[in-house]
Amino acid sequence: MKVICARKDLYEGVQTAGRAVSPRTSLPILGHLLITAEEDKIRIAATDLEIGMECIVDAKVEEPGNMTVPARTVTEILAALPDTDVALSVDDTNTVSLKCGTSDYSILGLPADEFPMLPEVREEVSVVVEHDAIREAIKRTAFAISQDESRAILTGILTQVIDGGLKLVSTDGHRLCLQECAVVESHGAVNAIVPGRALNELSRIVPEGQGTVEVKIAPSQIMFRVGETILISRLIEGQFPNYDKVIPKEHTKKLTVPTEQLLQSVKRAEIVARENSHRTIVSVQDGTLTVTAESGNVGRAHEEVEVIKEGEDIRMAFNARYLMDVLNVIDTEAIEVELSGEVSPAVIRPQGQEEYTYVLMPMQVE
Repeated sequence: MKVICARKDLYEGVQTAGRAVSPRTSLPILGHLLITAEEDKIRIAATDLEIGMECIVDAKVEEPGNMTVPARTVTEILAALPDTDVALSVDDTNTVSLKCGTSDYSILGLPADEFPMLPEVREEVSVVVEHDAIREAIKRTAFAISQDESRAILTGILTQVIDGGLKLVSTDGHRLCLQECAVVESHGAVNAIVPGRALNELSRIVPEGQGTVEVKIAPSQIMFRVGETILISRLIEGQFPNYDKVIPKEHTKKLTVPTEQLLQSVKRAEIVARENSHRTIVSVQDGTLTVTAESGNVGRAHEEVEVIKEGEDIRMAFNARYLMDVLNVIDTEAIEVELSGEVSPAVIRPQGQEEYTYVLMPMQVE
Protein backbone atom coordinates (compact mmCIF):
# COMPACT_ATOMS: atom_id res chain seq x y z
CA MET A 1 0.00 0.00 0.00
CA LYS A 2 1.20 3.46 -0.90
CA VAL A 3 -0.77 6.72 -0.86
CA ILE A 4 -0.23 10.48 -0.89
CA CYS A 5 -2.69 12.91 0.66
CA ALA A 6 -2.86 16.40 2.13
CA ARG A 7 -1.67 16.56 5.74
CA LYS A 8 -4.67 18.64 6.82
CA ASP A 9 -7.19 16.18 5.35
CA LEU A 10 -5.36 13.17 6.78
CA TYR A 11 -5.07 14.77 10.20
CA GLU A 12 -8.77 15.63 10.32
CA GLY A 13 -9.67 12.09 9.27
CA VAL A 14 -7.40 10.52 11.86
CA GLN A 15 -8.77 12.82 14.55
CA THR A 16 -12.38 12.03 13.67
CA ALA A 17 -11.99 8.26 13.48
CA GLY A 18 -9.76 8.29 16.54
CA ARG A 19 -12.71 9.32 18.70
CA ALA A 20 -13.75 5.66 18.69
CA VAL A 21 -10.40 4.48 20.08
CA SER A 22 -10.55 3.45 23.72
CA PRO A 23 -7.70 4.84 25.85
CA ARG A 24 -7.81 1.67 27.96
CA THR A 25 -8.00 -1.70 26.23
CA SER A 26 -6.46 -5.12 26.73
CA LEU A 27 -6.39 -5.68 22.94
CA PRO A 28 -3.48 -3.77 21.34
CA ILE A 29 -5.18 -3.71 17.92
CA LEU A 30 -8.03 -1.57 19.35
CA GLY A 31 -5.50 1.20 19.96
CA HIS A 32 -4.83 1.29 16.20
CA LEU A 33 -6.48 2.86 13.18
CA LEU A 34 -7.18 0.77 10.11
CA ILE A 35 -6.31 2.65 6.90
CA THR A 36 -7.57 1.15 3.65
CA ALA A 37 -6.60 2.56 0.25
CA GLU A 38 -8.88 2.12 -2.77
CA GLU A 39 -9.25 4.05 -6.03
CA ASP A 40 -8.83 7.75 -5.20
CA LYS A 41 -9.50 7.68 -1.46
CA ILE A 42 -8.56 6.12 1.85
CA ARG A 43 -10.89 4.88 4.56
CA ILE A 44 -9.82 5.45 8.16
CA ALA A 45 -11.58 3.27 10.74
CA ALA A 46 -11.44 2.74 14.49
CA THR A 47 -13.48 0.83 17.04
CA ASP A 48 -13.58 -0.14 20.70
CA LEU A 49 -16.13 -2.88 19.94
CA GLU A 50 -18.93 -0.70 21.34
CA ILE A 51 -18.80 2.11 18.81
CA GLY A 52 -16.97 2.35 15.49
CA MET A 53 -16.07 5.31 13.31
CA GLU A 54 -15.07 5.44 9.65
CA CYS A 55 -14.29 8.46 7.52
CA ILE A 56 -13.14 8.92 3.93
CA VAL A 57 -10.24 11.12 2.86
CA ASP A 58 -9.29 12.02 -0.72
CA ALA A 59 -5.89 10.65 -1.70
CA LYS A 60 -3.65 9.72 -4.60
CA VAL A 61 -3.49 5.93 -4.38
CA GLU A 62 -0.33 4.52 -5.96
CA GLU A 63 -0.79 1.02 -4.50
CA PRO A 64 -4.10 -0.11 -2.93
CA GLY A 65 -4.06 -2.10 0.30
CA ASN A 66 -4.39 -1.58 4.03
CA MET A 67 -2.37 -0.96 7.18
CA THR A 68 -2.80 -0.24 10.86
CA VAL A 69 -1.09 2.52 12.82
CA PRO A 70 -1.19 3.43 16.53
CA ALA A 71 -3.89 6.10 16.76
CA ARG A 72 -2.26 8.31 19.36
CA THR A 73 1.18 8.22 17.75
CA VAL A 74 0.06 9.07 14.22
CA THR A 75 -2.29 11.81 15.47
CA GLU A 76 0.49 13.54 17.39
CA ILE A 77 2.91 13.28 14.45
CA LEU A 78 0.40 14.70 11.95
CA ALA A 79 -0.47 17.55 14.31
CA ALA A 80 3.18 18.62 14.40
CA LEU A 81 4.00 18.28 10.67
CA PRO A 82 4.04 21.17 8.17
CA ASP A 83 0.98 21.67 5.99
CA THR A 84 2.02 19.81 2.87
CA ASP A 85 1.51 16.36 1.31
CA VAL A 86 2.07 13.21 3.36
CA ALA A 87 3.21 9.89 1.84
CA LEU A 88 2.16 6.68 3.59
CA SER A 89 3.33 3.16 2.82
CA VAL A 90 3.72 -0.14 4.63
CA ASP A 91 6.13 -3.07 4.26
CA ASP A 92 5.83 -6.82 4.88
CA THR A 93 6.72 -6.39 8.59
CA ASN A 94 3.75 -3.99 9.12
CA THR A 95 6.13 -1.07 9.57
CA VAL A 96 4.48 2.10 8.32
CA SER A 97 6.55 4.75 6.56
CA LEU A 98 5.28 8.32 6.94
CA LYS A 99 7.07 11.05 4.96
CA CYS A 100 6.27 14.75 4.87
CA GLY A 101 8.78 17.29 3.51
CA THR A 102 12.06 16.57 5.26
CA SER A 103 10.38 14.49 7.98
CA ASP A 104 10.61 10.71 7.75
CA TYR A 105 9.03 8.35 10.32
CA SER A 106 8.88 4.57 10.67
CA ILE A 107 5.95 3.52 12.83
CA LEU A 108 5.38 0.00 14.10
CA GLY A 109 1.93 -1.23 13.08
CA LEU A 110 0.07 -4.51 13.48
CA PRO A 111 -1.32 -6.91 10.86
CA ALA A 112 -4.41 -5.39 9.24
CA ASP A 113 -6.24 -8.71 9.32
CA GLU A 114 -6.27 -8.57 13.13
CA PHE A 115 -8.43 -5.45 13.05
CA PRO A 116 -12.12 -6.17 13.85
CA MET A 117 -14.16 -5.02 10.86
CA LEU A 118 -17.01 -2.62 11.48
CA PRO A 119 -20.36 -4.41 11.28
CA GLU A 120 -22.72 -3.89 8.39
CA VAL A 121 -25.97 -2.40 9.68
CA ARG A 122 -28.83 -4.05 7.84
CA GLU A 123 -31.44 -1.33 7.70
CA GLU A 124 -34.87 -2.08 9.16
CA VAL A 125 -35.85 1.46 10.16
CA SER A 126 -34.38 4.67 8.77
CA VAL A 127 -34.76 8.38 9.38
CA VAL A 128 -33.15 11.53 7.98
CA VAL A 129 -32.75 14.53 10.29
CA GLU A 130 -31.35 18.01 9.71
CA HIS A 131 -28.02 18.87 11.32
CA ASP A 132 -29.34 21.55 13.67
CA ALA A 133 -32.29 19.44 14.80
CA ILE A 134 -30.19 16.45 15.88
CA ARG A 135 -27.51 18.62 17.49
CA GLU A 136 -30.12 20.47 19.53
CA ALA A 137 -31.91 17.25 20.52
CA ILE A 138 -28.70 15.68 21.80
CA LYS A 139 -27.71 18.84 23.68
CA ARG A 140 -31.08 18.94 25.41
CA THR A 141 -31.12 15.29 26.49
CA ALA A 142 -27.59 13.87 26.86
CA PHE A 143 -26.85 15.69 30.12
CA ALA A 144 -29.58 13.75 31.97
CA ILE A 145 -28.36 10.21 31.30
CA SER A 146 -27.28 8.15 34.29
CA GLN A 147 -23.59 7.63 35.06
CA ASP A 148 -24.39 4.48 37.03
CA GLU A 149 -23.14 1.54 34.95
CA SER A 150 -25.19 -0.88 37.06
CA ARG A 151 -28.29 0.64 35.47
CA ALA A 152 -27.18 0.22 31.88
CA ILE A 153 -30.57 1.12 30.39
CA LEU A 154 -30.37 4.61 31.88
CA THR A 155 -26.87 5.25 30.46
CA GLY A 156 -28.48 5.46 27.03
CA ILE A 157 -30.99 7.68 25.28
CA LEU A 158 -34.25 6.23 24.02
CA THR A 159 -34.41 7.00 20.30
CA GLN A 160 -37.97 6.56 19.17
CA VAL A 161 -38.95 6.67 15.51
CA ILE A 162 -42.73 6.79 15.13
CA ASP A 163 -45.40 8.44 12.98
CA GLY A 164 -42.93 10.28 10.79
CA GLY A 165 -41.18 11.85 13.76
CA LEU A 166 -38.26 11.32 16.12
CA LYS A 167 -38.17 11.50 19.92
CA LEU A 168 -35.13 11.43 22.20
CA VAL A 169 -35.70 10.60 25.87
CA SER A 170 -33.19 10.44 28.73
CA THR A 171 -33.51 9.96 32.49
CA ASP A 172 -31.33 9.18 35.50
CA GLY A 173 -34.24 8.56 37.85
CA HIS A 174 -34.20 12.12 39.25
CA ARG A 175 -35.12 14.01 36.07
CA LEU A 176 -36.34 13.24 32.57
CA CYS A 177 -35.84 14.97 29.23
CA LEU A 178 -38.04 14.56 26.17
CA GLN A 179 -37.20 16.24 22.85
CA GLU A 180 -39.36 15.80 19.76
CA CYS A 181 -37.68 16.40 16.38
CA ALA A 182 -39.05 17.11 12.96
CA VAL A 183 -37.56 14.80 10.32
CA VAL A 184 -36.89 15.12 6.60
CA GLU A 185 -38.09 11.56 5.98
CA SER A 186 -38.55 8.30 7.88
CA HIS A 187 -39.36 4.67 7.17
CA GLY A 188 -40.64 2.30 9.84
CA ALA A 189 -40.99 2.61 13.61
CA VAL A 190 -38.73 1.48 16.44
CA ASN A 191 -37.64 2.07 20.03
CA ALA A 192 -33.85 1.89 20.29
CA ILE A 193 -31.66 2.69 23.30
CA VAL A 194 -28.50 4.37 22.03
CA PRO A 195 -25.47 4.67 24.37
CA GLY A 196 -25.02 8.26 25.54
CA ARG A 197 -21.39 8.19 24.43
CA ALA A 198 -22.38 7.39 20.84
CA LEU A 199 -24.78 10.33 20.63
CA ASN A 200 -22.27 12.68 22.24
CA GLU A 201 -19.71 11.63 19.61
CA LEU A 202 -22.34 12.17 16.91
CA SER A 203 -22.95 15.73 18.08
CA ARG A 204 -19.20 16.42 17.72
CA ILE A 205 -19.02 15.29 14.09
CA VAL A 206 -22.25 16.97 12.93
CA PRO A 207 -21.31 20.40 11.58
CA GLU A 208 -23.42 23.48 12.20
CA GLY A 209 -25.59 24.77 9.38
CA GLN A 210 -27.44 23.08 6.57
CA GLY A 211 -27.19 19.36 5.93
CA THR A 212 -28.73 16.10 7.04
CA VAL A 213 -27.84 13.05 9.10
CA GLU A 214 -28.93 9.66 7.80
CA VAL A 215 -29.83 7.16 10.51
CA LYS A 216 -30.25 3.40 9.98
CA ILE A 217 -31.44 1.18 12.81
CA ALA A 218 -31.14 -2.62 13.01
CA PRO A 219 -32.15 -4.88 15.93
CA SER A 220 -28.82 -4.56 17.74
CA GLN A 221 -26.99 -1.69 16.01
CA ILE A 222 -27.46 1.85 14.78
CA MET A 223 -25.58 3.72 12.07
CA PHE A 224 -25.28 7.47 11.55
CA ARG A 225 -23.95 8.86 8.27
CA VAL A 226 -22.73 12.45 8.27
CA GLY A 227 -21.29 13.36 4.88
CA GLU A 228 -18.28 11.05 4.39
CA THR A 229 -18.22 9.92 8.03
CA ILE A 230 -20.00 6.89 9.48
CA LEU A 231 -20.60 6.23 13.17
CA ILE A 232 -21.81 2.77 14.19
CA SER A 233 -22.86 1.82 17.70
CA ARG A 234 -24.24 -1.16 19.53
CA LEU A 235 -27.67 -0.63 21.05
CA ILE A 236 -28.36 -1.21 24.73
CA GLU A 237 -30.64 -4.17 25.28
CA GLY A 238 -33.59 -3.96 27.65
CA GLN A 239 -36.81 -2.08 28.29
CA PHE A 240 -36.63 1.68 28.76
CA PRO A 241 -38.93 3.09 31.48
CA ASN A 242 -42.38 4.20 30.34
CA TYR A 243 -41.58 7.91 30.19
CA ASP A 244 -45.15 8.91 29.37
CA LYS A 245 -46.26 7.87 32.86
CA VAL A 246 -43.66 10.16 34.44
CA ILE A 247 -44.79 13.35 32.71
CA PRO A 248 -47.62 15.05 34.67
CA LYS A 249 -50.69 15.66 32.53
CA GLU A 250 -52.22 18.37 34.73
CA HIS A 251 -51.01 21.25 36.90
CA THR A 252 -52.48 23.75 39.35
CA LYS A 253 -49.80 26.43 39.14
CA LYS A 254 -47.77 27.92 36.32
CA LEU A 255 -44.78 30.26 36.37
CA THR A 256 -43.18 32.24 33.58
CA VAL A 257 -39.57 32.96 34.57
CA PRO A 258 -36.71 34.81 32.80
CA THR A 259 -34.25 32.06 31.84
CA GLU A 260 -30.93 33.85 32.24
CA GLN A 261 -31.93 35.65 35.44
CA LEU A 262 -33.00 32.39 37.06
CA LEU A 263 -29.85 30.61 35.87
CA GLN A 264 -27.57 33.22 37.40
CA SER A 265 -29.53 33.23 40.67
CA VAL A 266 -29.39 29.45 41.01
CA LYS A 267 -25.71 29.44 40.03
CA ARG A 268 -24.89 31.83 42.86
CA ALA A 269 -27.07 29.97 45.36
CA GLU A 270 -25.33 26.70 44.41
CA ILE A 271 -22.12 28.04 45.97
CA VAL A 272 -23.85 27.55 49.32
CA ALA A 273 -26.18 24.69 48.30
CA ARG A 274 -23.39 22.32 47.27
CA GLU A 275 -22.46 21.93 50.95
CA ASN A 276 -25.99 20.67 51.62
CA SER A 277 -26.60 18.04 48.89
CA HIS A 278 -27.22 20.89 46.39
CA ARG A 279 -30.63 21.56 48.02
CA THR A 280 -32.09 24.87 46.92
CA ILE A 281 -35.43 26.18 48.18
CA VAL A 282 -37.63 27.88 45.58
CA SER A 283 -40.50 29.93 46.98
CA VAL A 284 -43.07 31.87 44.97
CA GLN A 285 -45.15 34.61 46.54
CA ASP A 286 -47.18 36.97 44.39
CA GLY A 287 -44.86 38.05 41.56
CA THR A 288 -41.53 37.14 43.19
CA LEU A 289 -39.60 33.88 43.05
CA THR A 290 -37.10 33.53 45.88
CA VAL A 291 -34.12 31.18 45.68
CA THR A 292 -32.48 30.33 49.00
CA ALA A 293 -29.86 27.87 50.20
CA GLU A 294 -28.32 27.20 53.61
CA SER A 295 -25.23 25.42 54.87
CA GLY A 296 -23.90 25.14 58.41
CA ASN A 297 -20.35 25.42 57.05
CA VAL A 298 -20.86 28.28 54.58
CA GLY A 299 -23.90 30.36 55.48
CA ARG A 300 -27.04 31.40 53.63
CA ALA A 301 -27.88 32.56 50.08
CA HIS A 302 -30.91 34.62 49.08
CA GLU A 303 -31.85 35.58 45.52
CA GLU A 304 -35.00 37.08 44.02
CA VAL A 305 -36.41 36.89 40.49
CA GLU A 306 -39.58 38.55 39.20
CA VAL A 307 -42.03 36.07 37.66
CA ILE A 308 -45.51 35.82 36.23
CA LYS A 309 -47.58 33.47 38.38
CA GLU A 310 -50.82 31.61 37.73
CA GLY A 311 -52.29 29.84 40.77
CA GLU A 312 -51.43 29.87 44.47
CA ASP A 313 -48.09 30.50 46.15
CA ILE A 314 -45.79 27.50 46.55
CA ARG A 315 -42.56 26.44 48.24
CA MET A 316 -40.42 23.55 46.91
CA ALA A 317 -36.87 22.26 47.03
CA PHE A 318 -34.77 21.21 44.02
CA ASN A 319 -31.24 20.05 43.30
CA ALA A 320 -29.52 23.22 42.09
CA ARG A 321 -27.32 21.33 39.62
CA TYR A 322 -30.34 19.75 37.96
CA LEU A 323 -31.93 23.18 37.57
CA MET A 324 -28.75 24.65 36.09
CA ASP A 325 -28.38 21.75 33.66
CA VAL A 326 -31.69 22.46 31.96
CA LEU A 327 -31.37 26.24 32.10
CA ASN A 328 -28.01 25.95 30.32
CA VAL A 329 -29.56 24.23 27.29
CA ILE A 330 -32.64 26.46 26.90
CA ASP A 331 -32.11 29.48 24.68
CA THR A 332 -35.53 31.18 24.94
CA GLU A 333 -35.80 34.36 27.00
CA ALA A 334 -38.23 32.73 29.42
CA ILE A 335 -39.22 29.29 30.65
CA GLU A 336 -42.61 27.99 31.73
CA VAL A 337 -42.77 25.92 34.91
CA GLU A 338 -45.84 23.81 35.68
CA LEU A 339 -46.37 22.73 39.30
CA SER A 340 -48.95 20.81 41.32
CA GLY A 341 -47.54 20.53 44.84
CA GLU A 342 -44.31 20.50 46.82
CA VAL A 343 -43.84 16.71 46.41
CA SER A 344 -45.01 16.50 42.77
CA PRO A 345 -42.65 16.70 39.79
CA ALA A 346 -42.09 20.06 38.14
CA VAL A 347 -42.39 20.37 34.37
CA ILE A 348 -40.11 22.91 32.68
CA ARG A 349 -40.38 23.97 29.04
CA PRO A 350 -38.90 26.75 26.91
CA GLN A 351 -41.60 29.39 26.51
CA GLY A 352 -43.57 28.68 23.35
CA GLN A 353 -41.83 25.35 22.63
CA GLU A 354 -44.01 22.34 23.36
CA GLU A 355 -41.55 19.95 21.72
CA TYR A 356 -39.22 19.97 24.75
CA THR A 357 -40.17 18.75 28.21
CA TYR A 358 -38.00 18.53 31.33
CA VAL A 359 -39.46 16.76 34.35
CA LEU A 360 -37.67 17.36 37.65
CA MET A 361 -38.38 15.50 40.90
CA PRO A 362 -38.33 17.74 43.99
CA MET A 363 -36.30 17.20 47.15
CA GLN A 364 -37.61 17.34 50.69
CA VAL A 365 -38.16 20.97 51.66
CA GLU A 366 -36.86 20.39 55.19
